[in-house]
Amino acid sequence: MHQTSSLDYRPAAATPSADPAQERARARAWAERLYAERRRRDDLFPQGLFGEPAWDLLLAMFVARERGQPMILCRAYKAAGVSDTTGRRLLDRLAEEKLLDFLARGL
Repeated sequence: MHQTSSLDYRPAAATPSADPAQERARARAWAERLYAERRRRDDLFPQGLFGEPAWDLLLAMFVARERGQPMILCRAYKAAGVSDTTGRRLLDRLAEEKLLDFLARGL
């Protein structure tokens, strides 16, 4: 049984035949909200206490793609709060896991 949470971007009754444009718009709004909430969390707690830079990197890249904006790597690394070296290492790992392929294909 699938449980939904406030972090789910799809309504519980979503069907595979949903309009792709609406589905993409919902996914983008969800990703933007999730990224903003993560930044608010970072403002409330000591630096470095929480963090998942690979997830932040994927969120930032997804939102940029959905907005039709190019994602310059140094901007992506900044969005994830990591150095260029760490960011490159994360991108390599995401590519190994085929997660960047998913991002390129879309929903």
